[in-house]
Amino acid sequence: MSKPFLMHRDTAISYLDMDEVTFERFIVPAVTKLRFGSEVYFLSEQLEVGVLALIEGSFEDETC
Repeated sequence: MSKPFLMHRDTAISYLDMDEVTFERFIVPAVTKLRFGSEVYFLSEQLEVGVLALIEGSFEDETC
C-alpha cells in the first residue's frame, strides 16, 4: 500500500508521533503548508524530508 500524497495536519502529527508544539516549531517551517478553507495539509514526502533534516542537523551540532 502506498502512502498518501497529502496528509491532513492532524494525521501528519500522528504519523510523525509528535506533540503539536514540536510539530509546529520544527516541522512546519521546513515544509510546504497547503490550506483548503480551514483545513491544513502537507505533502507527505516533505514531512519525511523535514524530519531527516532535523536528524542530520542534530548530528552536525554534536560534531562542532
